[in-house]
Amino acid sequence: MAFVFTLEFEAPYRYIRDFIDALAKERGVAVSVVQSEGAVTVTADDNTPGLAEFFEALAQVLPASLYMRGSSHKSVEGPAPALRQEKSERLPRTLGLCPRCMKEMFDPASRRYYYPFTHCNCCGAQHPFAERYPFTRQNSVMRFLVPCEECLQESVRNPFREDAPLISCHDCGVPVRLEAGGKSKIANDAGSFKKLFETVAGAIADGKRVLVKSLMGWRLFYDGARHGAKGAVLLLTDAVSLPETLAVIGEETRALMSLERPLLWAAVADERTQNAFGRVSAVKYPDEGFTILLAKELKARGMAYVAYEEVEEDCEADMRVSFDLPLRFQKECRLFINKSVRFFVEGERVVFPLRLPGRYDRVAVVGDLAAVPDEKGVLIDAMERFEEAEARALYVPENETPPLEHSVTVAFDTASASVLSVLAEHGLKGQSAVGVYFDEEPAFVYYNGTKPIVAVPPTPFDGQALKERIAGLREGSDRLVENFQTRYPAIAERLFGGEVGNIFEAAAVIMELAGGFEAVGVEAMAFGGKGGVQVDTRLKDNRFDPYAFVASLLSYKLAGMERTLMAYSVFESFGDYVTDVATTLKAKAKAEHLVLCGRAFGHPSLFSRVQKKMGHQPFLMNRLLPVGRENTLLGALAL
Repeated sequence: MAFVFTLEFEAPYRYIRDFIDALAKERGVAVSVVQSEGAVTVTADDNTPGLAEFFEALAQVLPASLYMRGSSHKSVEGPAPALRQEKSERLPRTLGLCPRCMKEMFDPASRRYYYPFTHCNCCGAQHPFAERYPFTRQNSVMRFLVPCEECLQESVRNPFREDAPLISCHDCGVPVRLEAGGKSKIANDAGSFKKLFETVAGAIADGKRVLVKSLMGWRLFYDGARHGAKGAVLLLTDAVSLPETLAVIGEETRALMSLERPLLWAAVADERTQNAFGRVSAVKYPDEGFTILLAKELKARGMAYVAYEEVEEDCEADMRVSFDLPLRFQKECRLFINKSVRFFVEGERVVFPLRLPGRYDRVAVVGDLAAVPDEKGVLIDAMERFEEAEARALYVPENETPPLEHSVTVAFDTASASVLSVLAEHGLKGQSAVGVYFDEEPAFVYYNGTKPIVAVPPTPFDGQALKERIAGLREGSDRLVENFQTRYPAIAERLFGGEVGNIFEAAAVIMELAGGFEAVGVEAMAFGGKGGVQVDTRLKDNRFDPYAFVASLLSYKLAGMERTLMAYSVFESFGDYVTDVATTLKAKAKAEHLVLCGRAFGHPSLFSRVQKKMGHQPFLMNRLLPVGRENTLLGALAL
């Protein structure tokens, strides 16, 4: 008899598969571990020595992952099938810490007690250390440090750190510097590392601001309850305080504590925390060594949470924690969850680097990311990780300046590429679709299976002529502008001063918020009512009219509408508009699929409205890539 265990895993990343394989090797259990599309499969003969104990241990230490869906097992007749696992390419990931590494970091007998650079091949922050491919120690900033004898032996004997490019410990690792009041102290052993984190936690508890070079980027930590922290990230110090601090569903809790450690927007539960962070806040669970160790010490001081902001290296602070390795950080990934629907809105950290199979003749560059072909397919990562590439053409979004020189440079439409990325992820390239791309303003794309066409393009927004455009909308619009200027002269000066760049920046100014889309979005999430009012999202010349939209908000402001209701109404109205236009286009074109993409769909009010209005009409979204502009890299390859 053969025993077959199947773990549903909805991503091509190999870290869970590698973790299971390493545990089997560590315990000396003869099993086969293979990852195929959608699953990790473990097979063994039923009478394999230690098999039951292996699965018991696996249940205790296997990290929870966003991509796990469920598991099953069965016994089948005959010997275990001989499954072959090709040796996978080693790519530097940036994840949270697995339970084994967490235990090691808190074990006083360990060579890595309170060592913030602790990780194994299956977890931790590796990508910030990598400089180029292949991912080896020599191609990383750790080439400056020589592993000690114990680490060298461990890289041979420990399956979890076999040939680990970044292996280190107290004896051969990275010293950390604490600076405060013109004085500096170095942590380089168990005692000094523990003292460092005790000192930092004590300073934060006393009201000081501490700048930390974490493995995810520079973070400014402070007591949010004391200073006020609207716009900051709420970092939980432990899981016990989570239900008292946040109003989240089970799926959100599991996501926060998963190995991927994404950023979420969540409702704040208690009044004291609301006063500090607002009714809705960006939320995190401790993700890397520095943050995990700091959270432990803060918890010991009675702090259930702490605030942090992603800042630059030169940010002012009362205390500073840093080290001398020149790391390169990725953008945080924000996850959206709505009951059974889950996707990344934007970011890089969890998703990239990403290896895609197939042959490609082009390089695509979007922002800091590049999709570069090689003999294995195409690799998507930060452009600075690649030294050279051979390609027939360079593809760049229309609104970006090409960062490289190539004799054949193709400017592609972001909306079309985004829609194609969704179809490509679902294996539907060549099938007709109507897609909605919504970033700052919705655009509607028709794809006939061969070529995408922007059927309803966004209207260019002219902030310089905003006052004149609104005044000339219809009879009486000029009086609307005059009344607004009389009633709100300071707001009108900002709004009509030519500095507003898009409709969400205009909305934020009218609502007296600092920012644009994010500011309006956070305000909308704080709305506790049952429904909004209709904001003008009508079409003019087959296009959305941004000036009618802004005029509508001016009217509501003059009427004294509550800010949260106005913000919520913006997203609800766009939900109605997007649904009506998209379903009408799909019916007229007799398209096979409906696609939604763009970061605006990561707003819960908009998404919920669209989902409700769609009814039983199915729609497709990115499953692996973010729905934001990062997905256009795949779309550019599919154009």
